[in-house]
Amino acid sequence: MIEQFDYWEDADAVMAALAADPSMSGVLEAVNRTLARIAEDPFDRRLGTIPFMTPELGGINATPVRYDDWYIFWQRGEKPSLLDIVLVEQLDVGREL
Repeated sequence: MIEQFDYWEDADAVMAALAADPSMSGVLEAVNRTLARIAEDPFDRRLGTIPFMTPELGGINATPVRYDDWYIFWQRGEKPSLLDIVLVEQLDVGREL
């Protein structure tokens, strides 16, 4: 079980922006619900997490929030009970402009 999340600066800024905007309350609620599920078991297959590698950051996981294409990007922290929240972002993959 995860005891603590460590938010990177970009993720922290997005969370603050979501909290400050009443029209985004549904997204914030969904993100918080997903974080609670990640805290229970970050590798639960039911989360739909997608692992991938980046040259800059190494192994990253993207967990869908299941609300309007929002994702939580995270990686393991320095301790087993810690996860780094790298970014919280809405993806527009596959949408026509």
